[in-house]
Amino acid sequence: MSIRLSLLAAAATLALGLATGLPARAAAPEPTAIGMTTRTVAVVESVDRTTRQILLSGPRGGLLTLTAGPNMQNFDQIHSGDRLDLTFREAVAVALAPADKPLPEPRGLAGARLAAPGQMPRAAGFVAVSVVVTIDAIDRKTHSVTFTNAEGQRKTMQVRDPALRHFAGRLKAGDHVRLDYIQSVSIKLRPRPAE
Repeated sequence: MSIRLSLLAAAATLALGLATGLPARAAAPEPTAIGMTTRTVAVVESVDRTTRQILLSGPRGGLLTLTAGPNMQNFDQIHSGDRLDLTFREAVAVALAPADKPLPEPRGLAGARLAAPGQMPRAAGFVAVSVVVTIDAIDRKTHSVTFTNAEGQRKTMQVRDPALRHFAGRLKAGDHVRLDYIQSVSIKLRPRPAE
């Protein structure tokens, strides 16, 4: 339940939270989709085999400690100096939904894939969420959209992405909007270069 709520908040934040306003609504907005891929490399600074904690440094020098769960296979193959190739992908699609029907319950799907025993550590996972919200208000001065989800939670978000601004600028109070959000991550270990 908490994963679902946080994913819904993330989807709403990304979709409606990424609105500058256009003039009054001229026509119904066309379905819109945006996506982004981010790639980075982290270096393994240290590995604590007892606590299964891995200290990583990012490309800008920041540090992050991760704890590998018991289901992570091939943990013993991770060493200081190894590199983790990380790829994050996010996409959101928005479209008008029928306003004459009650809001459906949010739907979600998640999946993961791990390396087989003996292989170099790698993992991939995704989360997909679909939710329909009711538009309560659009404030063109603050470029924000206020909406309510099926659980009755009301939120106000600013819209920043130009394509989503165009979509939001054509909305009106009472519209139902379907948000489809997917986020994925893939992690691949590269052993430290030979010295």
